[in-house]
Formats: sequence, C-alpha cells, structure tokens
Amino acid sequence: MKSFISILCTIISVLFVSSCVSSSKDDKTEINISCRECPGIEVSLTRFSDLPLTPIEIYKSQFDSLGRARIEFIQQDTLNMLLVVENKDQGAWKFYTTLYLEPGSDIDLTVENGLPKFEGDLKIINSYYYEIYLVEKERNQYVNANVMNRISASSSKKNKFIDSLAQFGPKLKSQIIKDNSIPNYYRRMLIDYFSNFEISQRMHFDTQVAQNEVSNKSMSVVFDSTLSDVFKDLNFRHNYIKYPNYRWYLNRRLGPIFQDILNYHYENGVKMGEYEYIKGAIIRDAKLNDYRELLMAIFIAQMSSSSQMDYNFGSKLINSFKEDYPQSKYLKELNYMLTDFYQLKSGTPMKDIEMHDIYGKAFSVSSLKGNLIYIDVWATWCGPCIDELEYSEKLSKKYSNYLDLKFLYVSIDEDTEKWKMFLRKNLQIKGSHGIQNSEFVADSNMITSMYKINGIPRYILIDKEGNLVTTNAKRPSELLSNNYLDSLLAL
Repeated sequence: MKSFISILCTIISVLFVSSCVSSSKDDKTEINISCRECPGIEVSLTRFSDLPLTPIEIYKSQFDSLGRARIEFIQQDTLNMLLVVENKDQGAWKFYTTLYLEPGSDIDLTVENGLPKFEGDLKIINSYYYEIYLVEKERNQYVNANVMNRISASSSKKNKFIDSLAQFGPKLKSQIIKDNSIPNYYRRMLIDYFSNFEISQRMHFDTQVAQNEVSNKSMSVVFDSTLSDVFKDLNFRHNYIKYPNYRWYLNRRLGPIFQDILNYHYENGVKMGEYEYIKGAIIRDAKLNDYRELLMAIFIAQMSSSSQMDYNFGSKLINSFKEDYPQSKYLKELNYMLTDFYQLKSGTPMKDIEMHDIYGKAFSVSSLKGNLIYIDVWATWCGPCIDELEYSEKLSKKYSNYLDLKFLYVSIDEDTEKWKMFLRKNLQIKGSHGIQNSEFVADSNMITSMYKINGIPRYILIDKEGNLVTTNAKRPSELLSNNYLDSLLAL
C-alpha cells in the first residue's frame, strides 16, 4: 500500500501544466502509441481538474493485436496529461508518463521494455518530460524515505534536508540549458517545469512538519484574535501558482492551516460561519491578495471531505463563493462536488441500510419507518462518540413518552465482540442497536459509504415518511438544550 501511495504522489507531482495559448476548436490532437508487448491492454489519457475533486477528461483506447493504439481529441490549450498503459489482468500499470501537448499535435510514442521513444511533434520536449519525471520519482523516493526522520529535527537539520533536494537532477538541468536544439521558449518552460518539482517537494516537507505538529499538540494552536499571522509559515511562490501540480501541493499545505483556523473558530465559540471566517483570515494577509479566489475554492474543496459536509452545508459554501466570484472558473468543479450529496439532501428518500443486532439477527432502518428516527453512527474506539452517549441516554429519557421517536445506534466496530461487551456494560443506553462491519456488510453497503460519512460521531434524522431531514444532525448534547426534535415530532 505504501508503494502505491508513493507512486500516486509521484504521478500527481508530474501532472499537467496549462498555459495561455489560444486555438481553434478544430485543433485535433492525435497520439499514436506502439507497444509490441501490449496487445489487448488499455491505454488512457487523463487531464485533471484545477481543484482536487475529480478528473475532468479521460480518453481511452486499447492496443490491437499488433500492439497499436490511437487516442484523438480536441483541445484548445497547451496541456500536460497523464498517459497510462494499464495491464488490468495483472492489476498494475505497465507504463506511465506525462505528455506535453499543444493544439493539433501529432505525437508518436513507442514503448519497449517499459521505456519510451518519441517521434513526431514535440518529441524533444516529451523526451525531456520523461527524464524530468525520472528525476522527480527519485527525489520523491528520497523524501518519503527520510521525511519522518526530519519533521521533528532541529531547524538546522530541517534546512539541511531541504537543501539536499537540489542534489537531484543538476546534470539534466545543465543539459537542458545547453541543448541548442531546444527553442528558447521551450527551454525556459522545461527549466521552470523542472524547478517547480523541487519547490513542490519543499512545500510537501513543510506540510508533513505542520501535520506532525497538529497531531502532537496537547492543546489547540493559539492565534492572535485578528488572525493576522495564520499564514506566516506559508511559503507562497507567486511565479509557480500557474502550475496545477504546485497548486496540488499548495492544497495539501493549506490543509493543516485551515484546520488550525477552524479549530480556533469552534473552540472559541465564534458565531461567524466557516466560509466568512476563513475568508477574513485570507483577506488580512497581503501576500494572498491576488489569490483569494483560488484559496477559497481550495477551502471548499477540502471541506467536501470533512465530517460535517452534506448537501445543505455544501450548497451554502458554494453560494457564498458564487456571491464573491460569480464568474469563477472553479464553480463548475465545486458544483460537481455536490453531485455526491444530491441524493442525500433534505426531503429525499432515505437510503436503507441493513445491520445485525447483538444476537446476530439482521434488520434494517426501514423496519422503523413511520417514526422519527435519530441515527447515531459511532464506534467503541471513538472517544467523542462515547462522550456523546452520556447525552444520548439523557435525550432518550427526555423523550421517553414519545413512542414515535426511535433512537438507532449503528456501530461500525470491526471487533463485534468488543461492541457486544460494551453494550452489556451499558444497558442504560436505550434504543435499537446494530452493527455494520466487514463480517456482515459489503463496503458499498456500509452506512459510511451510503451516507458519505468521513468521520464519527455522525447523526442522521429521518422523518416519519422515510425521507431525510438531514444527514448531519446536531449532537445529543446540543439537542438537549433546544426543542428541535419537538418541532419535528409535531409534523
């Protein structure tokens, strides 16, 4: 698994570069690939989006009996796209590289023994791209092998480690500079492209350091109440913001920073919404003035995988962004994010789930239809879940006279016996109890998959008609102090 993640990180680090070259819609790009050992194998070409949400274009072909394949498509900009020859029978990639493409390019690629040979248009550029990829792969392996020994080191050792990244590829860089067969425009582009990866790896290291600090803190970070210095450790490289791979690492670097800001927001009881609070922090940092739109789009993209994300919350975030940037190129991707949550918005039919009770008998949520159902998704290993169970007990007592309110506790413990033992020791937790794990349920039928749950505890409300009220309901500790459930029971 670790090797796969390493390969994936390397691939992402050599993804496409877009630049401002206009073209006619009739510009067809053709890629002809020969691979004698590849008959019947699939080949794909992928262009990734600006935000880390989803690929926006995938073109596929298959090698014929002679090992030949062709991919054709229309493009209007210069692009870098990921080419993958995938042997699905072996569950592995036989070959992959990044291709530099211009509108109307004809690319000829021969792959033999895992090595590429380029002919046709842009052959020198794509040959260098592959060599740059090999350097980046080597550097990435070096970083992954040493980063854990350096993230907690002294400042001088950290700096020494960062400086050591320059040891990779100096001969290749010198070769590019001296190669007179490369026009000046492409030479500058290749050098820029080469340098970008070292800079991105430096940012990657900073991210690892920041994540380590977040995970090891005994208390939350303390900011100035004006949030004036929250981005002080972000080494923002203005010259490289145009590179999507730089933006990918920027997205990762912003993760722990955004998380610290939100933790401060929640723990200090700030009434302002998350979007406005992050926006305020960005506005206060002058070095970010020209990139507010991008950073806010990255923030929303990151929130798409947060434990509190649902259709209503996602719509609220995107609507706020749209008010600020009505013509933003990121809106299409942000709205795509909501497609996963559309079937989980308020008023849509619930997704029925099956589980097993403490005696091993199967039952489903639909068996409780006709009642207001409050679902608690939890596990015995989840500290906040256990803390909330105390309030769940009080909440069930508060509503003990309401026979049309059912409390359902769905555990995702893998250790079924540990779950049973916990319930036997805590008989006061009244309601229906069920468990979902790999012993009983396929991954696709898990409540965490069907309801897009990225963290627990999570609470779901289903009305008497079997429709969703919300997939991100308030916690028992919050419901005890208001009459929200009363209003739903009155319907």
